Amino acid sequence: MHKWSIIIPLLLANACTTIEDFQAMSPDERAEKVCSATSASRQRSTSLANINNQIQMKEQLLAMGYRLYEDCQVVPIVVPARAADCSGKSGNDLENCQKSNTPAGTEYRRLCREIPVPIDYNYESSVLRDLRMNREDQLEIHDQQTYSCVARARSLPATDAYILYRNNAEP
Repeated sequence: MHKWSIIIPLLLANACTTIEDFQAMSPDERAEKVCSATSASRQRSTSLANINNQIQMKEQLLAMGYRLYEDCQVVPIVVPARAADCSGKSGNDLENCQKSNTPAGTEYRRLCREIPVPIDYNYESSVLRDLRMNREDQLEIHDQQTYSCVARARSLPATDAYILYRNNAEP
């Protein structure tokens, strides 16, 4: 345990970017670091990742040609009684043995089965096309905003760039 109390702070210290790191960077590296750390940039990147995931899922759906739907029902299941042989036991052993005896009863369980349902290929293809167009639009916006931010941040001194970086703010 003591080993981890030393290693974790060292890892955290190495993972954090300091003012000295910013001073050692070129203006282009500083600008990229500042602009990629902004809340807006992270939000755009997350949005693009979500769109990419949707595209991947839609492509997989089109390759399969069907969706799987779950049909679930709650059904009663009879659970038989369980009787333990407690002969020859006494005291705590007898008490524990008697507690392990259970009467018959009914449990309700959810049973599901997957049902394949064919997809409308034309509809799903049009949704995929729209997703791809949306990705291209979002990518263009992201690139333009990043370029604009980097152009403004390039001329900043290291200390100003570091303050913006720490505040997740754009120049």
